[in-house]
Amino acid sequence: MTRFSRFFSPKKGIIFFIVLCGLFYALFLGHKNQPVYAQDFFAEFYVLASVQEQFPAPSWAETVMRAFAAAYPDRIGPVEYRNGDWAFLLEGRWFYYAEGRILPEERRNYVSEYRPLIHLSGNYLAELPSWESTAAAREAFTRQMEERRSRPQTTPPPRSQYFHETLWNIRTRDQAWAQQVRVYFLGHRLMIHSGISYKVNRIEEIILTASQTNPAVRQWINSLGMVASWGWRDVAGSGHRSSHSYGIAIDLLPRNLGGLATYWLWSSRYNPEWWNIPFSRRYHPPCEVIHAFESFGFIWGGKWLNHFDTMHFEYRPEVFILSNVPMTNFHIELR
Repeated sequence: MTRFSRFFSPKKGIIFFIVLCGLFYALFLGHKNQPVYAQDFFAEFYVLASVQEQFPAPSWAETVMRAFAAAYPDRIGPVEYRNGDWAFLLEGRWFYYAEGRILPEERRNYVSEYRPLIHLSGNYLAELPSWESTAAAREAFTRQMEERRSRPQTTPPPRSQYFHETLWNIRTRDQAWAQQVRVYFLGHRLMIHSGISYKVNRIEEIILTASQTNPAVRQWINSLGMVASWGWRDVAGSGHRSSHSYGIAIDLLPRNLGGLATYWLWSSRYNPEWWNIPFSRRYHPPCEVIHAFESFGFIWGGKWLNHFDTMHFEYRPEVFILSNVPMTNFHIELR
């Protein structure tokens, strides 16, 4: 018996022919006199087709708002399309996408007064690229800076504070202080928002575990001169509040940088093209430390390739979601 005859027997051929004829009749010849179940089938097909037309692929606005809901599931929800824009509910208030500004309902018509939130770009990197591969981006940024210098200096509008104030229950310095708790991190005392203090404790455990077998991590811990988190202040030269004001950012600085760059603004004071300082001349914590923070939703400022801040870690789980970078990729299990 040949392989073909085993697969296609006369009996199977007859069954296949009958099914084919029935399908042809249902679709073409019997359309006018369909039985009820066939009419239902076509009706459902048309309904499904119309539903697909009404609900296209999610827009960027919907993607952003759902990312926030996924990042803070105990605080945000539901997400709805309402009044011509995507919105989510937070503390009884509807916040709208508002062209990336994330504004409460009463401020959604004042888009021009604010800049988009910087972390909505969705381009956080899973790993730091090679310096050579960033050449084109650096050249483009050089042209951008040259154009900016040729234009009159203007102060850009601030970013809206409404979302973060509501998310972290902080609107004043006194409210911010009331939300902070004291923790010890790698032998240093710091104040951190109570809502994420347990994450900081877990990060410390992972780093200390890594230091038991990794001399580079152990040396880095011993070199730390400053560990800082909460501080009520604005981002330098920006006019909007720093994430440190909410207690959701941590700076880790060694006692001696050894001539390495760590913050673009400091470097710009002596180097007019700070963005061209190579990675090899920038201070970087060990990758085990970076990954430990990232596994709990903290972005690292060293991956801001131009406006770098390599001592800075900031709690922004929505950034990983928008950038399609799973936080589990970085997770380091405790032994």
